[in-house]
Amino acid sequence: MKKKEELVTFGLTEKQADEVMLLESRMMEEAVKFRFVKKDGTIREAVGTLKRSLMKLADGTIWQPKGEARPDTVGLMKFWDCDKQSWRSFNVEGLI
Repeated sequence: MKKKEELVTFGLTEKQADEVMLLESRMMEEAVKFRFVKKDGTIREAVGTLKRSLMKLADGTIWQPKGEARPDTVGLMKFWDCDKQSWRSFNVEGLI
């Protein structure tokens, strides 16, 4: 889980850091609809989760990790995209 101090040091306001932490907390419990600005400037609406039991593949099975997880990057939020059925990430500054 991200730490507020790291997010503020990264350059987010306290309010933005709180929003990122709330989103991450909610995604650990359920699938959450949210929006963010992509690198190309377009707005993307996504339904994402961090709860393993909700990480379903097209065949209905639950996603299983292969090898070790990559380390977290302070400015990125990784999430399981429930619509695309794969991992995605976005720059936390782009959270709407």
